[in-house]
Amino acid sequence: MNRSVNRAQVGGSFHVFSEALRVLYLLDSLNRGGVETLILSVCRQAQAVGIEPYLAGFGDGDAAAAFRDLPRSFFRTRHAPFDPFLARWLRQLVQTQRIALVHANQPVEALHAWWALRGLPVKLVLTLHNLEYDAKNRRALAFLLPRLDAVAVVSQAARQWHEASGVLRRIRPRRVAVVLNGVPEPSLSPRPPASPAAGPTLGMIANFTPIKDHATLCRALPDVFDRHPQARCLLAGAAQDRRLYREAQAMCERARLLDRVSFLGSCPAVEVLPRLDAFVLASRTDTFGLALVEAMLAGLPCVASDIPALREVTADGTVAALFRPGDAADCAHALNRVLSDAAYRHSLAARGQAHARRHYTLGAYLDRLRRFYDTVLGS
Repeated sequence: MNRSVNRAQVGGSFHVFSEALRVLYLLDSLNRGGVETLILSVCRQAQAVGIEPYLAGFGDGDAAAAFRDLPRSFFRTRHAPFDPFLARWLRQLVQTQRIALVHANQPVEALHAWWALRGLPVKLVLTLHNLEYDAKNRRALAFLLPRLDAVAVVSQAARQWHEASGVLRRIRPRRVAVVLNGVPEPSLSPRPPASPAAGPTLGMIANFTPIKDHATLCRALPDVFDRHPQARCLLAGAAQDRRLYREAQAMCERARLLDRVSFLGSCPAVEVLPRLDAFVLASRTDTFGLALVEAMLAGLPCVASDIPALREVTADGTVAALFRPGDAADCAHALNRVLSDAAYRHSLAARGQAHARRHYTLGAYLDRLRRFYDTVLGS
């Protein structure tokens, strides 16, 4: 392992790291989701905090090309819920690359890593990104938690939920840490001038899954469009749940809104955010809200459901407009105020951007992550 001293600037201050820490990040999916986007950003910039990142991918997805462009990336397909050949390959990878710590992001990844690391002086940590676990993943977590070196959760709200639900009862509290997420500040192209007749464009960036609750936004749109006849809406996200995707389209068709609502499919946030005047996230549950933070960093006024994690990220709703989750009328009310009141809209955008820059940049996250690793390695 390279033990040269690294002096890196993070979040405006300098930190000295005594060695380059070799960390292997595991991903079972290479889709363009929040977790995958975060790990891709970490792998691109982690050397700023003395982390030498490696990636092992077990699956495929619409962001696979970006992951394959990483300089220290390795790939092998998982062929079964537990694939012993994959675990053996992972063990060889850890040994040949002299990995010091393995970071998993889903229970299935951590299960393979635990098997691969038996007898090796390598630490294993798992980040809990979800709030809902099926029976298989609950069994996997029950087995893994006492055997992990540490668990990270991405918000205080997520930790409280995992404690209240009993998920964390099999791991000692001192091995659980809150490591708040962060995202790169988007490098956005200037928005082209709109025609005088063009109305505001609002949008949501989220894959179509039950927890993201596109349906509430779609039910809110008729009221919003009645009050703002030139307004449009962009929905960017993969149709991971085809039924929900079709239902959202059908809602818009029944309300005769398909000419004003665009379903963009999976595409990078940096391509969508410059086209928006306001951002909305209607999640029914969430652990952090990466897309919301991206929008705040981009300087957009944001509207979000009033759930614990999004309330935390938005400083109790002081930097974004919150609405009751699942309440289409309240969602429409919040959006209408943002679109109608220019002073409120600009104030909300400025407060959101300042808050996100202060707490949720990628640099701040990397600093937190390196300190988490150092604590785990020193325990």
